[in-house]
Amino acid sequence: MSKRIALCQLNPEAGKSEKNFFTINQTIKNYAEEKIKLFIFPEDFLNGVLRGREDILTAGKKFDFWINRLCEVAKRYKVDLIPGSLPLFEKGKLFNTTIYINSEGKIINQYSKTNLWLSEKDDYSVSPNSPKVFQSVLGKTMQIICWDLMDHELFEEAIKQEVEWIINVSLWYTNQSRDLERKRGKTKNKYRIPIRRSERLSSIIETRSTEYNLGIIFCNIGGIHKYIGQDGSHDEARSAGCTQAIAPLDGVRKIIGSIKEKILICDIPEVKDYIYDHEIFYGRREDIKTNYPYSLK
Repeated sequence: MSKRIALCQLNPEAGKSEKNFFTINQTIKNYAEEKIKLFIFPEDFLNGVLRGREDILTAGKKFDFWINRLCEVAKRYKVDLIPGSLPLFEKGKLFNTTIYINSEGKIINQYSKTNLWLSEKDDYSVSPNSPKVFQSVLGKTMQIICWDLMDHELFEEAIKQEVEWIINVSLWYTNQSRDLERKRGKTKNKYRIPIRRSERLSSIIETRSTEYNLGIIFCNIGGIHKYIGQDGSHDEARSAGCTQAIAPLDGVRKIIGSIKEKILICDIPEVKDYIYDHEIFYGRREDIKTNYPYSLK
């Protein structure tokens, strides 16, 4: 039996957590008649992009406050909810953290990012805890955040835990070259192609789904996100888009084909049969579980 989900490729306002919370609540309310089981919002949706430890620390100390309110929203509308990610201050450290709230308003999974992007490393800590499998409305599920998509060991561990779906909340954009050069030094060549442009991102997502034989749900921000840089400059993050749901052998293949703000409603089928059939053709899960000696290792 298929489950209907909503992938919310929306653009939060940086530093406007109350307004972004209202957007989450109002979006769920507006789609109350659509019989949606799970709403997913992008990485950093509640606060937008924050730069500088003090702003992130202030947000991180309000983690429980916002989580309690988000749990109330899920319970009120009787839906499962992934509200993106938000800073968590715990034991003197800051983590980029996502949660899964069920329709009863209870947190059934919490995960903090283990593969930090370059701009996060000064302020956030790497979580010591790997993502774990849990039972969502879609089946055996694992949550990850943005750049975790590049961690092959994470995906291998997912297969060993019999994961069917990986849900990735992301703030992935294409125009970071100026920021990176400002921080890390000038490149030796000039490039016309923006770093991590949309087409390449979509191909990475599809590749991960194929090479690890699992479904991937990827939810990115939409539009152009304006925020204040660490040096006080007015910066913009141009979304790479690519919000999508994809399963092996095209068991499901739904994607937002632009960077514009949009809500993608998907009917997600039972994925077990597609995983089974894909395994007959390629045997990827078998190889991973038996530690098949690939030459690259």
